[in-house]
Formats: sequence, C-alpha cells, structure tokens
Amino acid sequence: MTVVDNNVLSALAKAEVLDLLPATFDAVATTPGVVEELDTARIEGYRFVERIDDVRQESGWLTVLTPTDRERRHAEAIRDHTLSFVDAECISVASLRDRRLLTDDRHAGTVARQRDVDVWDLPLLFRAAIRTDALESATELRSVLDRLERRDAYRLSESDRTALFNELD
Repeated sequence: MTVVDNNVLSALAKAEVLDLLPATFDAVATTPGVVEELDTARIEGYRFVERIDDVRQESGWLTVLTPTDRERRHAEAIRDHTLSFVDAECISVASLRDRRLLTDDRHAGTVARQRDVDVWDLPLLFRAAIRTDALESATELRSVLDRLERRDAYRLSESDRTALFNELD
C-alpha cells in the first residue's frame, strides 16, 4: 500500500491523471487530515477536489486510513514548527504500518526517510507508471508533464525529464 499526501493528490487531480495511482500501485490510501485539507480547498472553490471526491466515492481505490491512537501520538511527537500535523500524520501512518509514502514535500520526505519510510516523489511515480505501462509513450508522458506545469506550476528537473523519457526508449 502507498500512502499519498495532499501535494501529490492535488497535483495529479489538477492534471487529470489520478488514474496513474491505481494503475501503478496495488493499493492507495491517504489520511483524514489530507481529506480535511481537500475539503477546505473545495470550500474555497478549487474544483480539482471534485476529481478526488469522485475517486473516493465512485471508484473506491483511494482508502482513507484512520490513524490509531499510537499513530496519532507518533504524529504529535514528530510534528514541529516546520512540519504540519497532516504531513506528520501521513509520515506516522506510513512509518508505523511499514508503507510507502508518496510526497513531493521535500521536508516531509526527509523526516519520513529519517524514520526509515520508503519515500517516493512524482518522478518515481512516473518511472513506475512507465514500467507498469500506465504511461506508454513519450507523447503521453509529455502531455502529463505539460498539464502538471500548466495547471499546478509543477516542473521536473531536466535530469528527471531526461531519465523518464529514456525509460520509454
């Protein structure tokens, strides 16, 4: 199972490629804190959240993992002024359940790695999507990357872009 944070869910929803998650991973989950952040974004008028709601309600592949008391205490223990409770909650659940964490938040990734969590970012997701044939062509990959840049201001480094396109050769 892969635990996904708000940054990644939001970026993929904006680019309309949430389907890469279930096509790449056997099981995908998030935490109640992420859902609350998304609910706030919906109230503020961000329409991309509707795509995530559709996945949760209709497709059913995105599970919401309720943290145990132990996981909540662990999240409180690792939270500090530079790490939100929601990020700490995702890290705690991934850590104590021995799950992968998919995040593009550099600081959250560092904190998670310090707790021996397997951390993936979007370039690793795309590499896995290529290897599982969820992304099959350079045209498809270019389209995803272009939508991420236009709709979420997300840019991969040139070395990550090159490595991904080389995967398709």
